[in-house]
Amino acid sequence: MGKILNRWSFFLSFVCAALVIILSTNYFKQRILHWTGVHPLEIVFYLSLTVLLFGVAGFSGVYNWKAAVRSIFTVGFSLLLSIFLAYILFVGNLMD
Repeated sequence: MGKILNRWSFFLSFVCAALVIILSTNYFKQRILHWTGVHPLEIVFYLSLTVLLFGVAGFSGVYNWKAAVRSIFTVGFSLLLSIFLAYILFVGNLMD
C-alpha cells in the first residue's frame, strides 16, 4: 500500500502544480466560481493538502533510494505548494 501511495502522491503533486497554472487564468476562475461558488485555487489548496498527507503516508513504501527521493520531493513540493496557495488565498481575501 505504501508503494502505491508513494507513486500516486508523486504524480498528483505535478497535477496540483498544473492545476494552479491552469486555474489561475481568469476564464477558468470565473467558470468554476459560477459553477461551484468556491474559488478554484481553494479546491487545489485542499487537494495539495491531501497529496501532502498521502506523501507522508507514502514514506512507508520506501524500498530504495529512488523511492526515498520521490517521497521527500513529494512532501517538500506539496508543502511549498500548500504554503504558496494559502498565502495567495489569504492575501486575496484581504484585497477583496
